[in-house]
Amino acid sequence: MGNLLAEGIKADHIRAALIRQRAKGVHPSVLPSLVNDVMNTPTRSTVPSRAWTNPADAAAAYGGQL
Repeated sequence: MGNLLAEGIKADHIRAALIRQRAKGVHPSVLPSLVNDVMNTPTRSTVPSRAWTNPADAAAAYGGQL
Protein backbone atom coordinates (compact mmCIF):
# COMPACT_ATOMS: atom_id res chain seq x y z
CA MET A 1 0.00 0.00 0.00
CA GLY A 2 2.90 2.33 0.69
CA ASN A 3 4.09 1.87 -2.88
CA LEU A 4 0.71 2.97 -4.21
CA LEU A 5 0.78 6.10 -2.08
CA ALA A 6 4.37 6.80 -3.18
CA GLU A 7 3.19 6.62 -6.81
CA GLY A 8 0.78 9.45 -6.09
CA ILE A 9 -2.43 7.43 -6.04
CA LYS A 10 -5.11 9.09 -3.94
CA ALA A 11 -5.87 7.52 -0.58
CA ASP A 12 -9.59 7.50 -1.46
CA HIS A 13 -8.90 5.15 -4.37
CA ILE A 14 -6.87 2.85 -2.15
CA ARG A 15 -9.59 2.84 0.51
CA ALA A 16 -12.23 1.91 -2.07
CA ALA A 17 -9.97 -0.88 -3.38
CA LEU A 18 -9.45 -2.19 0.15
CA ILE A 19 -13.22 -2.34 0.60
CA ARG A 20 -13.51 -4.33 -2.63
CA GLN A 21 -10.67 -6.60 -1.53
CA ARG A 22 -12.41 -7.32 1.77
CA ALA A 23 -15.75 -7.95 0.04
CA LYS A 24 -14.25 -10.32 -2.54
CA GLY A 25 -11.92 -12.06 -0.08
CA VAL A 26 -8.97 -11.98 -2.50
CA HIS A 27 -5.24 -12.08 -1.77
CA PRO A 28 -3.51 -8.77 -0.89
CA SER A 29 -1.36 -9.06 -4.04
CA VAL A 30 -4.49 -8.21 -6.03
CA LEU A 31 -4.72 -4.74 -4.44
CA PRO A 32 -2.98 -2.85 -7.30
CA SER A 33 -5.40 -4.37 -9.78
CA LEU A 34 -8.36 -3.38 -7.61
CA VAL A 35 -7.00 0.16 -7.32
CA ASN A 36 -6.78 0.27 -11.12
CA ASP A 37 -10.40 -0.88 -11.37
CA VAL A 38 -11.52 1.79 -8.91
CA MET A 39 -9.63 4.52 -10.75
CA ASN A 40 -11.01 3.50 -14.15
CA THR A 41 -14.64 2.94 -13.17
CA PRO A 42 -16.78 5.55 -14.94
CA THR A 43 -18.67 7.91 -12.70
CA ARG A 44 -22.34 8.74 -13.08
CA SER A 45 -21.48 12.16 -14.47
CA THR A 46 -20.03 10.54 -17.62
CA VAL A 47 -23.33 8.81 -18.38
CA PRO A 48 -25.74 10.84 -20.52
CA SER A 49 -28.68 12.18 -18.58
CA ARG A 50 -31.15 11.14 -21.28
CA ALA A 51 -31.17 9.02 -24.38
CA TRP A 52 -30.69 10.60 -27.80
CA THR A 53 -33.91 11.28 -29.69
CA ASN A 54 -34.73 12.42 -33.18
CA PRO A 55 -35.53 16.12 -33.44
CA ALA A 56 -39.17 16.98 -33.97
CA ASP A 57 -38.29 19.16 -36.96
CA ALA A 58 -35.47 17.47 -38.87
CA ALA A 59 -35.24 20.22 -41.50
CA ALA A 60 -34.69 22.87 -38.82
CA ALA A 61 -32.28 20.70 -36.86
CA TYR A 62 -30.09 19.76 -39.81
CA GLY A 63 -30.61 22.80 -42.04
CA GLY A 64 -32.28 20.73 -44.75
CA GLN A 65 -29.02 18.83 -45.41
CA LEU A 66 -30.17 15.21 -45.09
